Amino acid sequence: MSGHPTPRVPKAPNEANTYEATLKKNQIHGWRLEICQKVRNFDSDIDNYLRTFLSSRTPYVAAIGADVLNMASKFEPKRGMEKESYAPLLKIFTALVAYFPADRRPSFYGGYEQRIPFPFSDFAHRHHKSKPDLAVSWPGDVLPSDRKIESPHCRQFSMAIEVKALNTDDPFVKYKNGRRTLSNTRADKLVQLAVNARNLLFAHGLLAAFTLGIYGEVVRIVRFDHACAVASPPIDIKTLEGLRAIQEFFWRFVHPWEGGPGTVVGADPTVRHLTAEDKAWLKTRIGAEAGSPFGEVHFEEARWVQVWDSEDNSPAEPKAYILFKVVDVNARLFSRSTMVWKCIEDTRLRPREGPGAQAGDPEELVLQIVKEQWRQCIRTPEKEFYDRMNSTIKDPADRIGLPNMVHGCDMGKRDVKRWETAVASKPWQSDDDLLCTHAEPSEDADESEVDREFPAPVIERGYVPSLPIPMHQTHSWRLTVGASMMAKERSHMRLVVDTVGRPLDQFGSTKELVMAIYDAIRGHRTLMERGGILHRDVSSGNILIVDKQPRERVPCKGILHDYDYSSMTKKPPLAADPSDVPGQIPALHPLERMGDNEPENVAELKERTGTYYFISVEIFRSPKANGGCVLHDTQHDLESFIWVLVWIVLRHVRHDHERGREACSVVFKYGDDDAASSAKRIWLLDCATKPLSVPGNSPLTDLLFKLHEMLSIALVNVPVSDRRRLTYDTVLAAFETAIKREDWPTDDKALPFVPPKTEKLDTKSEDFDNDPPTALQGVCFDADVLDSDEHDVDEPNPPEVKHQKKRTHERFADEEESELPSVFTETRSDATGSRKRQRNNQGVAARPSAGPSSSRAARGSVRGTSGGSRTTGGRGTVGSRRAVERLIEEAMKKARSSG
Repeated sequence: MSGHPTPRVPKAPNEANTYEATLKKNQIHGWRLEICQKVRNFDSDIDNYLRTFLSSRTPYVAAIGADVLNMASKFEPKRGMEKESYAPLLKIFTALVAYFPADRRPSFYGGYEQRIPFPFSDFAHRHHKSKPDLAVSWPGDVLPSDRKIESPHCRQFSMAIEVKALNTDDPFVKYKNGRRTLSNTRADKLVQLAVNARNLLFAHGLLAAFTLGIYGEVVRIVRFDHACAVASPPIDIKTLEGLRAIQEFFWRFVHPWEGGPGTVVGADPTVRHLTAEDKAWLKTRIGAEAGSPFGEVHFEEARWVQVWDSEDNSPAEPKAYILFKVVDVNARLFSRSTMVWKCIEDTRLRPREGPGAQAGDPEELVLQIVKEQWRQCIRTPEKEFYDRMNSTIKDPADRIGLPNMVHGCDMGKRDVKRWETAVASKPWQSDDDLLCTHAEPSEDADESEVDREFPAPVIERGYVPSLPIPMHQTHSWRLTVGASMMAKERSHMRLVVDTVGRPLDQFGSTKELVMAIYDAIRGHRTLMERGGILHRDVSSGNILIVDKQPRERVPCKGILHDYDYSSMTKKPPLAADPSDVPGQIPALHPLERMGDNEPENVAELKERTGTYYFISVEIFRSPKANGGCVLHDTQHDLESFIWVLVWIVLRHVRHDHERGREACSVVFKYGDDDAASSAKRIWLLDCATKPLSVPGNSPLTDLLFKLHEMLSIALVNVPVSDRRRLTYDTVLAAFETAIKREDWPTDDKALPFVPPKTEKLDTKSEDFDNDPPTALQGVCFDADVLDSDEHDVDEPNPPEVKHQKKRTHERFADEEESELPSVFTETRSDATGSRKRQRNNQGVAARPSAGPSSSRAARGSVRGTSGGSRTTGGRGTVGSRRAVERLIEEAMKKARSSG
């Protein structure tokens, strides 16, 4: 990183605040934005594409019969008759694979009228169903050709196929200028492939997923991983060369470098679905404790995985775990794609200690958590933060609010080391050596089909024509653009932690909710003062309510997890000489002020990270200081903890906010920094006259009032010199006072949040360039996490502000402008192709209605002076700086008059 903050690229929210944001037509708009710049064309021939992305040690021999050529010659797709293409394509593909060994042969299914749900039932309600035109089975499975599958599921398929009627429907075509201009209609064709690939990746724990796009007579192979998608050159299905390419693709697909019959290229060799034996053992193992904290077990969704502790070439045996319950999933395609599972160790093969002990003997059942994610390669691996935590906070009594990593490593780093060892023709110490892991022959294969003594490839240093690229670390950008794209690649992490919890929005009582956040803040403080670690992504999803933890740990109600966006000092704060560091870490820029313990790069603290709804107001407004951005610090994380509590209360507690279920969408705006900052500050000013309260819950009401008071002093007091920053002592004291009270209600568990209907969102069709984006880059749809760079794109949901062609940024008069770069839409101005640039920014959210005493300006429509946009207070955007200033001024006057 440089010494300057990286550009802010907000992405789509993970949780919708309004009903309209959940509609499929509005989510599709966000998907369009996600795939923008994330779909690459492979600039070489199809043979090179197959060798690069589908390595196989089982030689392919072409076998194109006259019947296949005859069927292909009669294939005549026609406009408006897409469905008529399905049957001929099924016959062609079936004929191409007819000579494959039975246990490697895929079958094809025409389920175009059936919808397939998201792979995990507990989260299926958050995602719309997919509907692939055709689907491909797993090798050896036979899908019905004369009937429909009852309740089809992603687990039954290894690949999805989308079909369009005409060659001109091909969305991967580049025009003469080398760029690909996509209308929404063309972009939606890519979205169909992306949704299918996303579901396949999650359903099977794949490292990469393949889809086919068929556009008239043109076939495209598209490989998806969590960094980007790579499309093959066009294949003509009516030519002999094209049929051979398709046949070789299927052959290689079902003959991966690693794994025997039944697996495919892209499958993770360290993961498998449960066998009947696995399910029986799991039922026996957890049967006596099938209630909380185990909950309902979906055996079809469960999987068996291996976990390594070492990333080096040293003898090591992995541990095996059965993951039986999904706790949380970030179902975004080009993202970290984090999954959190409840699990138990598979002890059947592990030797037991003691005389006469046998492998698999019953022992105490230990419930743990497995976390899988695809981190950006440019970021510090989360394991390093756990290593620092373990070295500086050794006493379990001091680990309140903090998890403990017991196993795990960066699978991507390990895979690259394994590949480099194979390139150097050196032995790999574990049993998964790439040069020794021979492809397993099919049971019914003869000697002519598979050479059982197939030799290891001849390897020259630096050039490996046959070895598969490392799969646990993406290489798509480097293979299609160049080595400079390493920053866009991702690495697969798999970690096991000892503390099991549930999301905050599943609290059993509001006191439990408050205690969980309190313990998380305590853990945050310990991390900062003892480990020199600043979390920087405090959110509702990164705080868990503790259900079960090891006996040696001091009981606590909440933990703070997910450290892959954290910052860390060069040395622990107390490592050199404790006398050099005061007992209380300074509240202002502690990481920078630790002398030798300052961060590796101060620019890391200037980087914009965090879950958008909970980002600090100061970071949103980001005055031009310190190199152009506010340094992320402890007070910003403390502010995020408070916003987390407010968020949960507005969504899952019966409160008295006058907007009811709409309150959350009023206070928490998404997509525009000024809108988000203004909405929060205006809410703080409104609460000065009408505090948020929870009927029948005085402790929570008083806590909200106290925290509101702290935020107001820190964020909206004028002059700025009178503001007082948040500190650990003041925030923790407020929580402690509330927790000690004895008048908490006991029957107030979390209420389900149903997004309210407000107004329809605008997703009008627009044209955009795939490389590079112009207007779309400034439309803030795509992230649960507001990352500092564009490579962390998360699954899209629509914006909660109306998308308009023209927008203007609104600023407060008493502060300097933020560093958000201007975004321009390019439009043709004349026949020669010169372009005219127009600003394309978003406005600021109007303040919510403050009750009967609020002014007309605060509650009514405001006409902008620059953008000309009009909106009703609390529901849209304000079109001018003066309008926002009037709202702030009016609210402040009201606050002062009320004392």
